[in-house]
Amino acid sequence: MEFTRHQLTAHHGIIFCITRFTVMPSDRGRLGTLYFQEAKAAHFDVTRLLVELYDKMLARDLPCVMSVAISRPLTRKQGDTLNDQRTDVINITTGFFTGVTGQVPVVGLAIAPVAGYIGRRWAKGILPTYHAGDVIVSLDAQVSGGIGPQRSMSSMIIQS
Repeated sequence: MEFTRHQLTAHHGIIFCITRFTVMPSDRGRLGTLYFQEAKAAHFDVTRLLVELYDKMLARDLPCVMSVAISRPLTRKQGDTLNDQRTDVINITTGFFTGVTGQVPVVGLAIAPVAGYIGRRWAKGILPTYHAGDVIVSLDAQVSGGIGPQRSMSSMIIQS
């Protein structure tokens, strides 16, 4: 496997170190031994997720291009900005659930607040909360050929 590495500054000044490489079927066993220094003590979690993503791609005898993007630890300001976006998404979701059920005649008036509450709880359960020092990990896999191009992604947060 040949590795290329570069850095990317994303939204809100979050800096990612990106490692890109091609995995051949004979390299599958080596995936679990990769070490990503940016992940520090959580590198085992990153490699486990990488192996799961590769297995999910069902690449068979085709090369699989994989990318691992690991951010530098978030600053307090970056974490607050991401959490503000989280709050905006939660509020939009609540409004959507309330608005959709409010359109149902008569019954909708009684159900709308409950649906809004359920939508808010659902969104809160899915969207992560960020803290200063957290590290964002994003994995990407692509296979071309066979039934056509396939792409899959996975991510995790390494909490400080």
